[in-house]
Amino acid sequence: FVPQAKTCDLLVFLMKVRSYLILLVALFAATTKAAALIVPFTEDFSTGNANWLTGSSVGATWSATGGVDDGGYISATATMTTTGFGAPLFRGNAASDASGDAFVGNWLSGGVALFTAFIKHDATQALDIFARLDAGAGSAASSVFFNVPANQWFQMSIPIVNAPTSFQSYGAAGPAGFSTVFANIQNVQIFAATNSLSGTYGFSLDKVSSVPEPGILGMLGFGVALLVWHCARCRKTSLQRP
Repeated sequence: FVPQAKTCDLLVFLMKVRSYLILLVALFAATTKAAALIVPFTEDFSTGNANWLTGSSVGATWSATGGVDDGGYISATATMTTTGFGAPLFRGNAASDASGDAFVGNWLSGGVALFTAFIKHDATQALDIFARLDAGAGSAASSVFFNVPANQWFQMSIPIVNAPTSFQSYGAAGPAGFSTVFANIQNVQIFAATNSLSGTYGFSLDKVSSVPEPGILGMLGFGVALLVWHCARCRKTSLQRP
């Protein structure tokens, strides 16, 4: 037998918990608009190549150990030349369902604030590595170059802002194409460039991430903290009653 007052308190508590959970789901959904975009998300290649391709559009080689934290990573070879746009190294394309399309969608409404990835190569000198974030039909944001030394993991970190400190160009979308590109990201691609080295070299990729704005993480954290506090408060009140 449960006293009526305690039954009412329990019902009120459960209703409040339900409201908090609905709020948390709504906040999370606000970060995952459009297509299959997941924010935050990190592809750590823990179980395979996650359908990522090499620059020549064949499946990337997966290794179970040796990554940034000695976990999984993918690798490929690419031939460098001193002319042209650069050599494509890795392709995380929507058409191949790379990472379950976790990077596909509207990065602006989805709240992506930062793109990061770890890269490594075995060339005989440092290489310029950049990301190409592609919306299709030639519209793509090409990031600034990162001068990556040989034989060590290097983290590329690109703020998703319309600034020359993040992006060199937007391809067919033109100089004002930031919004056009990031409203419809389809492919995440990694390239290497050099003006002084030719030859075929090995490249590795790990921990490709989309990072949300700090405010979104803060709201989610606040919601969880509020729920925990309320549960603890109700339990303490219940124990104090005769």
